[in-house]
Amino acid sequence: MDQRILVTGARRGIGAALATGLARPGVTLLLHHLDAPDETEGVARLCRDRGAGAELLDADLSSADAVAALAARAGAVDVLINNAARASNVPIGELTVEEWQATYAVNVTAPMLLAQALGAGMAARGWGRVINVVSPTVALGGPSGPAYVSSKAALIGLTRSLARALGPAGVTVNALSPGAIDTEGEEELAAADRAAGRTRRMNLLAAQAVPRPLVPDDLVATVRLLAGEGSAALTGQVIEVGGGLVLR
Repeated sequence: MDQRILVTGARRGIGAALATGLARPGVTLLLHHLDAPDETEGVARLCRDRGAGAELLDADLSSADAVAALAARAGAVDVLINNAARASNVPIGELTVEEWQATYAVNVTAPMLLAQALGAGMAARGWGRVINVVSPTVALGGPSGPAYVSSKAALIGLTRSLARALGPAGVTVNALSPGAIDTEGEEELAAADRAAGRTRRMNLLAAQAVPRPLVPDDLVATVRLLAGEGSAALTGQVIEVGGGLVLR
């Protein structure tokens, strides 16, 4: 069936891979970004090369008003992928209320508002998929800072609550936990670790059951399942795609 899929944080990394991986004829990808039209247009071209439609939507997810405007511009959406996130590696001794609130605004409040606005249409139509990208740091307790780890835990709680609320209307809600994926953002964090003499990245790889660096495309098959017809009985779950970094 024809689908409209909104992917937040689609300009690069995991968001870009999920968008292009879901691109096919009959699908329109709504590619959210923040002040990165040229980079996101490159993702849009890849989607169009696969026969999909693609539109760019710019919004600051830290603003509730901007999130509401994004939902209005997106219109009817069949699949919502809440991928955009704010990294926070501030240790507890240095964590400010402002840092905490800024992290939660993007990582929890924006996904809630988008699910609230777009999930209502899914429920009215009797079909929909919401996929929230979370993190194995919830199970591991780090190495990210407490604002990030706890925000992703809150997003898991939101996932389960939405699954209960929207399930009777034919809408499934699941969380995708990507593990230590090689992305531009991860490389930036790794460079900072190397400069500080930390070995966070190597420690994560050593802990995986599949001891190889993971890439964004490793997530695509799972997202296709979660976004498709075959996942009607799969809801409220945290799916770990991290090479066995976390075993539930």
